[in-house]
Amino acid sequence: SQDPAPGTLLSDGVYTVTLCSTDEYGNEGCCTFELTVESILGATDNELNTAIGLYPNPASEQVTLANGSNILLDRAAIYDVNGRLINTIDLTNMGSEMVIDISQLSSGVYIVQISAENSTTVKRLIKE
Repeated sequence: SQDPAPGTLLSDGVYTVTLCSTDEYGNEGCCTFELTVESILGATDNELNTAIGLYPNPASEQVTLANGSNILLDRAAIYDVNGRLINTIDLTNMGSEMVIDISQLSSGVYIVQISAENSTTVKRLIKE
């Protein structure tokens, strides 16, 4: 089980996190650590993160980058899991949505870094 739900913003403070796993033989292992959450230095990165959507995800042929708040974006950079830059996309004239062709990408996990004038956010893309 997971509490709080994924994506829940945590208030400032120190949280105890426990991760447990059980193998097929019933052996259980746990790891406990403390997570310190401090105030966000600037709200713009968080605003950009919540304003930008990437769907469908996972995707096989194309993915839509949605900008429901019409924030002025600069570019999107797609990286593989090794940090190698795969593609850069100009978003300066994007509007509220842009369809991105990913048919040439190999199946796997990619990182999409979206940049605006004063902030950047990162989304994970799964290519089927």
